Amino acid sequence: MTTDTPLPRRTKFCPNCGTELPPGEVRFCIACGKAIAGAPPPPPPPPDPTPASGVPTVRLANAGVEQQVIGGTVKLPMSGAVPPGLWVLDEPPGALDVVAIYPPLRPVRDGWSGLVGRGWRAAGSEPKGQAMVFHFRAEVPWFPAEGCGRGLRLITEVAASSRTYDGRSRRGFRFGLHRDGPMQVIKAAWQDEHGQPVADRPIPQIQLMAPPRVPRVSDYQEEAALLVAREATLWVEGSQALGAYRLMRETLVQEHTPVGRGITLIGLREGREGESPWWARLLPGITATRYRVRIMNPFRCEWRQWKAQLRTITREAASLGLNLEPALAAEWWLDRNGYDGVIFTQAQDRYQVNQVVIAFRRAQLAQIKD
Repeated sequence: MTTDTPLPRRTKFCPNCGTELPPGEVRFCIACGKAIAGAPPPPPPPPDPTPASGVPTVRLANAGVEQQVIGGTVKLPMSGAVPPGLWVLDEPPGALDVVAIYPPLRPVRDGWSGLVGRGWRAAGSEPKGQAMVFHFRAEVPWFPAEGCGRGLRLITEVAASSRTYDGRSRRGFRFGLHRDGPMQVIKAAWQDEHGQPVADRPIPQIQLMAPPRVPRVSDYQEEAALLVAREATLWVEGSQALGAYRLMRETLVQEHTPVGRGITLIGLREGREGESPWWARLLPGITATRYRVRIMNPFRCEWRQWKAQLRTITREAASLGLNLEPALAAEWWLDRNGYDGVIFTQAQDRYQVNQVVIAFRRAQLAQIKD
């Protein structure tokens, strides 16, 4: 009598973060990047892969992989992949190394998008049943730290697709947070510092990563506090944005500001005890709602200097392989340096007042209840 060996039970959810796993043999969680216990071992790598002998392996081809903070400033993927600008060895990556590249993705509500003209180009379409499938391509570079890796650059072509109903067209694609993006690596090749192809160099494994996503106003489920004047004064103690403010817009909504998403506030005159002026108390219906703003570590800048500062920020992002639009680069840089708001001075040219404050969250505001 023989006994059949029971097959191992397939894990449906990641034991680390609880994310539902896709069907099939899964070695890594697509959300947190952790290895799945009991998964089959990876196949052995080829002895010496070259661009001509095969397509580079895509590990965790997903833009929602968890990132951990290294040294408080640079974020690296938990899988150990090396992003652009951070390879510090003389020898370039080999077949057993994993590099991370950042396709040109933009954060949208609950997900990411890629658009033609913003890093992607159209690559044709084809019918599929009752739908049309549109294809897109993006060329994404990977490069080592300055003076390292023999100065070689890895140029990767990433493909993406999007489906729509027959008769309609697409200018890009979109996918949700913590989902596998509709992207894949289709080609990768080394170039030297002069842009000439380098043959017979092994291609490393390539991981697709989303650019840093900085949470701002609408990403938080929160509202401004409602406090009486004395409570609001105590609540705002330690803030670098003193005094009372009004919203630049009529309602407390997320705006697109020069420093990314935020809430723009303009200073108001007050009485000696922090209350509204006497004439405002007599005419409450025509005066603006007053707010206190709690910003502990603002970035201060004269308005006319911001354009030059933004160019510096964009160059710094590009040095780490981040092809970000100016507003997204500003969000990334301010978050990276620990700033929780911005104070523009001499801002008459844009705002018709000397000083404005830009907060990043509703929870930084307290409405004064007169």
